[in-house]
Amino acid sequence: MKFFTFILSMKRNLFLFGFLFLVLSNFCHGQYSISGYLDTPTKNKRVYLSLLRYNEQYIIATEQVLMSTLTDSLGYFSFEGKLLSDNHALYRIHARVDESKPLLQMINREGLKNFHNFVFSNMDTIVFQKNNKFWFSSNTNTNPIDREWQEFNSYSVQLNRELSSVTDFKQKNQSSTQMLSELKSYADINDVHPLVTLVLLSDVEERVLKDDLKNNTEFYEMLQDSLNGYYNNTGYANQFNELITNFSKTETQLELKFYRLMAYILGAISFILCICVVFLLVKLKQKKNEDMPQENINLTNQEERISKLMIQDKTNKEIATELFISLSTVKTHIRNIYAKLEVSNRQEFLDKLKNYSRD
Repeated sequence: MKFFTFILSMKRNLFLFGFLFLVLSNFCHGQYSISGYLDTPTKNKRVYLSLLRYNEQYIIATEQVLMSTLTDSLGYFSFEGKLLSDNHALYRIHARVDESKPLLQMINREGLKNFHNFVFSNMDTIVFQKNNKFWFSSNTNTNPIDREWQEFNSYSVQLNRELSSVTDFKQKNQSSTQMLSELKSYADINDVHPLVTLVLLSDVEERVLKDDLKNNTEFYEMLQDSLNGYYNNTGYANQFNELITNFSKTETQLELKFYRLMAYILGAISFILCICVVFLLVKLKQKKNEDMPQENINLTNQEERISKLMIQDKTNKEIATELFISLSTVKTHIRNIYAKLEVSNRQEFLDKLKNYSRD
């Protein structure tokens, strides 16, 4: 009898345990936990948690900060809750080295580091162990994509170290292209998460990335599709789309700038040509007038000489003296000139003949 009572009691306990397990499981689902120990002389030190864009590994700004907390008197801190995204995202944890200086400081030098970037989600846990020099560097992160990123990043650093020793510009440009090619190959072979690929691409020189985008669009289209599928056309998917769009805009703007410059140059050339044509037409007209044959006016050589002197406003007496002829001879030639030109006085003569005299 006691044996059956014991069995029933065990069944009830198992049922209660199972019920509590289900309740607690539902309650705990979707909760993140970030905790650790900051070994610094100053206790009650503020620790900041930031959400980053894919290309903000080395940028720090106030608008990135999601929340902050203080270490306790022993140096421990923690962030917990359900407010982070269920999708994998890039985060940073950091603290100020000098509390008297502004928030915006990232230090990563020999003997001191005050931040750590990591991939995380609303369902993950990360614990930062004690490290009095490189804060937050020793950690245990349950996020699988973070481990994937760290491995890929190590490969990228090693690759960059091997290729960065080149000093010649042409070879350096080729090494940058080679690095991008090998990073893409690594991403394809290891089927890495699109966020990891996106973050690593942010380290590639923009000009190299832009050229590769024009020549190898398939890779970037597949990356965009993967980001759209995982992030549902939001977040990092939109950020990458912005990058591609900006590249296209830049190309279009450069083309427009080139065509606008060419239009200005052609306009200036056309204007100069028009001025030249007008100038040539004027000169040709003057030349034509100057070169009008004598027989069209039908003046003798002496009449022509007298006409030129008349155009120079010489008096009849001055003309006679200059040509060594008598005044009456001058008057006779002038009458003949008037008759041939069908004018009656010197002013009419000047108006008609002035532009037709030859030098």
